[in-house]
This record gives sequence, C-alpha cells and structure tokens, in this order.
Amino acid sequence: MRELTYEEMEQVDGGVAPFVLGLAIVTGAVAGYDSGGWKGAVVGATLAAPSAIFGGAAAMTYGAGRAMLAVYSVGTAWLGNRATGSIGQACES
Repeated sequence: MRELTYEEMEQVDGGVAPFVLGLAIVTGAVAGYDSGGWKGAVVGATLAAPSAIFGGAAAMTYGAGRAMLAVYSVGTAWLGNRATGSIGQACES
C-alpha cells in the first residue's frame, strides 16, 4: 500500500469523496424508502454511508486490505438491503 501525496489527498477530500458519499446516502435513502417508507429511508441512508466509505477505501488499497474492505463494503450493503426489506415487511403486517 502506498501513501497518498498531499495533492491526491486534497483531490479526494475536496471533490470526489463528499460527492460520492452524498450520492450513496441519497441512493440508500431512496431505495430504503421504496421498501420501508420513511423508516426504511433512515436505515438505508445510515447503512449506505459506511458501505460507500469501505468501497472507496478498498479502491485506494491493494492486496489483503483491498479484499477485506471490499468484503466490508458488500457486507454493509447487504445488511442495509436486508434491514430495509425487514422494515418493509414489518410495515405491511
């Protein structure tokens, strides 16, 4: 794994990261709302944020670190999907 230069850190911190994280939160909220109403939107947005962070960190690393962070990203997304689906089923009952 290599260290980022100051220029690369500024590019990530100032432009790409906030946009991608915001997009993930909005997408998670919309998907959660579709299956569980406003409660699903809260859960979807809450679990979309760490999933995006893990995915971004996985893209910047190599080797075992990349694999571990990718598993965390997919696992968090899966948990969010299951949680919003469970909320949707509970709301229908």
